[in-house]
Amino acid sequence: MKIGILSDIHEDISSLSRALKILEKERCDQVVSLGDIVGFDHGHYGDSDLQDAEACIRLVRENCFFSVAGNHDLFAVKKLPRFKARFTYPTHWYALSLKERQRLGKGRLWDYSKAEDQVRLSDESRTYLSRLPEFIIHEVDGIRILFSHHLFPDPSGSLRKMPSWAPNIWTHLYWMKRHGCSIGISGHLHIEGTLRGTWHHLHYSSGNQFFVNGTRTWFSCPPVTLGGVSSGLMILDTTSGLVTTRLIDTPVLS
Repeated sequence: MKIGILSDIHEDISSLSRALKILEKERCDQVVSLGDIVGFDHGHYGDSDLQDAEACIRLVRENCFFSVAGNHDLFAVKKLPRFKARFTYPTHWYALSLKERQRLGKGRLWDYSKAEDQVRLSDESRTYLSRLPEFIIHEVDGIRILFSHHLFPDPSGSLRKMPSWAPNIWTHLYWMKRHGCSIGISGHLHIEGTLRGTWHHLHYSSGNQFFVNGTRTWFSCPPVTLGGVSSGLMILDTTSGLVTTRLIDTPVLS
């Protein structure tokens, strides 16, 4: 089975539409979303018509077999993450002022200050986002795959911590092992190319095709949205064990 994987759409309707056309041409049997369907302030897109949260949510609902929640999705509906990565959120977190949340966060949490007043969603879309799980285990062709927006113990990516060497992903690999998953795929990092992690190595490559050889392996999917890196997507062929990263042919923001 061929699974098309999208992550970090961030309301970029133009890139999402192109990505879905690519996956259709690739004849993917399923398409999944790794979260952050919404998010990013309007300044990221300038005065263009690329940003459309409602349209992106609609396309994800219509085309994706499932989606998981990213940190921006949780923020949009004022929902605390289930997995808090040892950060203690006050129960009235979203009732606090931005300044107070920043003080309590002490730089450990993402700053959504530019998006505080820019989340405009219908009730239907808000309900959809609020029901997204923070991870999904999906078994295809006898292969168990762990899909999440980021790494355990912070699968929603609500904290600013990023992996820089192999021990940073050990908790995630242990979580995969606990659930019998040989492959884990996340987004969130907005990398160009492919980042692969095992117990011993965390390796970035500009290459676009890799075989899963039976070793428990985690992959990071590139972002759909335009930004500091080229937008992209990932395809997992569970029959051949081939993981492919594809760039999306999108115009560059001016």
